[in-house]
Amino acid sequence: MPIFQIDSCSLSYHEYGSGEALLLAFHGFGMKGTQFKVLEEALGKKYKIISFDLFFHGNTVLSNSDVRLVRKGLQPAFFAQQITQFLASLYPDTAQVSLLSYSIGTRMALALIEQIPKRIACAYLIAPDGIEPNKLLKLGGANFLVNRLFYQLVYSPKTVYFLLNLLLKLNYVDAAIFSILQAEFGTVDTRLTCYNTITYYGKLSFNRHKIAHLINENRITLHLYFGRKDKLFPSQIGERFAKLLHLPNIHLFDDGHELVNEKMNQYLKAQLQQENDNQRSPN
Repeated sequence: MPIFQIDSCSLSYHEYGSGEALLLAFHGFGMKGTQFKVLEEALGKKYKIISFDLFFHGNTVLSNSDVRLVRKGLQPAFFAQQITQFLASLYPDTAQVSLLSYSIGTRMALALIEQIPKRIACAYLIAPDGIEPNKLLKLGGANFLVNRLFYQLVYSPKTVYFLLNLLLKLNYVDAAIFSILQAEFGTVDTRLTCYNTITYYGKLSFNRHKIAHLINENRITLHLYFGRKDKLFPSQIGERFAKLLHLPNIHLFDDGHELVNEKMNQYLKAQLQQENDNQRSPN
């Protein structure tokens, strides 16, 4: 598993596929860069996939993870600079890249669209966070008092379990997300990872009108994938965002939040095949 070392961190990543185009991938909370291995069959012929472990996940490590630094947050311009360094060092001849993201990983993709839009050819955003932020996640990451309370909960498992059950009872999360959260909040270390992730990514906040303008202006091909039963990032987010786009491509599934699976692989495989057929067919 390769590591790209820069001053502020060690970026760990996984490589899939053998295509000529480059695809940078950003996974969801609690996952690793290995999450997108299931999509290699669909995407790997067109793309070489570089799937990063996100900060506080896998083997990506900050040089300094002191809580005071974490609370300063990750700025979009700084993250774009890190990726620009990565590309300049390992792929200096690559003018444009495409993006793949799932859930919270979409904040990384949106940061690159915002900061280096001319270098983005296409983006596949699955159950995307960041277009319209989840209110609870935004509160936990950006509100000073709530964030400090959140930190105290790292060391109070009984309170955490009470809150998780309350979220389920209020129908704010479904059973599948509840099971994931139970596992992710199981120990002090995993609860601290959750705190660090939500806090550090709290500064990755975007104006959807600006993002849409950059997508339109730079003719970035954008695909949005939503689950109709997703309670974290409902499909209505995509429908509202689509009204701002010149060429909206929204794909809806009769599923919840967990969309990175074999079903998605088969869907993407058919989608890319259709695109190839359209390119070959005469006008």
